Order: sequence, then structure tokens, then C-alpha cells
Amino acid sequence: MSNKGFLAIWCEIGADDLTDYRAWITKEHIADRTFLPGWNGARFCCDVTNERAHFFLYATEDKSVFSAPPYLNVLNNPSPWTNRIMPKFGPFDRALGEQLFKIGNGYGSYMTVSRIKDGSAIDLSAVQNKLKKFMDMPEVVSVRLMKLDRSSTDIKSQEKTMRKGLEGDFHYLLVIESISEFGGVNAQKNVEAILKDAFPQAEKTDCSVRKVLYGETAFEGESIS
Repeated sequence: MSNKGFLAIWCEIGADDLTDYRAWITKEHIADRTFLPGWNGARFCCDVTNERAHFFLYATEDKSVFSAPPYLNVLNNPSPWTNRIMPKFGPFDRALGEQLFKIGNGYGSYMTVSRIKDGSAIDLSAVQNKLKKFMDMPEVVSVRLMKLDRSSTDIKSQEKTMRKGLEGDFHYLLVIESISEFGGVNAQKNVEAILKDAFPQAEKTDCSVRKVLYGETAFEGESIS
């Protein structure tokens, strides 16, 4: 059985384009992906310290959907709205791959997100045990670790020519989910120490807290427009 796939995106937009950007995201962009074969859903978030800095997290049946024709067709046939808004992107990053494990059962309204650059070999079982420490913190409901897959990230597309930024210059993505901003910020305060123990060879890590603004799930079906 294949591991679940993920697609994560970091994107900042200018203040003058914020309303248009969020309308595009919630009325068109996410749905163009969520209802493709093998896509389970998505959540759209903003940074608790900067409402113009956004984070997306998509879930898929496995990572093969990222190189499948339905998704590549979307990437290479951007809509007029996409053509208008995507060149306005500010700081941007995109990464995809597979989920290695999830601790806990649910999802939270806040995500503490950390990009981990560590190309060394890791003991996955030992890392999982060390990351379990987050589950003892108040308001935390789940912890997930994901691993990037560069083979899919590097695929060229029409959308890629319209934006500037990175394409996953790290190796792992940690997502800690909480039911309150307090829980998310408290987890953030402990990320550095726990990651230093779990990934002692890491070259670089970062961390931010994101509030969930919007979500879609494929099982709900497309609505009548």
C-alpha cells in the first residue's frame, strides 16, 4: 500500500491583490485540483503574523497523481483568472511527496509548519518517537512528517513559467496541528529544541504558525454553480 501524497505551497500576495487572490483560490484554483482522480482534499491557511502569507496543504491517495495526465493538463492549461493572478505572486515555495507517518487522529484549525533541510540518512522510528513529544503539549491533536519527492517537483509546466520562487529546497515537512492559536504558538516555541534532537544533522529548519481559512474535500462532491 502506497503512502498518502501531499502537495504544500507557500505563497505571499500584495495587499492590493489579497481579495482577488482569495476569491480565485476558493472559487476556482483549489477545486481545479481537489476533484481530480486521486485527490482527497485541501486546506488553505494564512500566517498568524501576516494575513498576506498563505500556506496550502493538499492530500492525495499517493504521490503518483502529481505526474498523472489530469494534473499535468491543469498545470499546462491555466485559466484566464490564473493567468492574471499568478504573475503577482510574492515569495513562493512548492513541495510535494509522500506522508511518512501521522501521530494522532484528527485535524486542527491551526498548523505549526516546519521545513527541514537534512539530506542525511535518518532512523524513521527514532524520529517518530522524538516527534511524539508534541502530542503531550496542550491543544495539539496530530503530528505528521512528510518527505519530498524532487522527481515530480521538477516537472516543467506552463504554470511554473508564470511564477518565481523555490520548488522545495528542503527534505522533510513537519506539520503539527492544534485546536487553538495558543497550541500552535506553544508548539512553535518547542520546535527548535525537538528538531535538534530528532534531526541532529539538519542544515536548516524554519517554523511558522498558520490559521486554517478554508477547506475542500473530494467526497463532498462538486456543487451546482
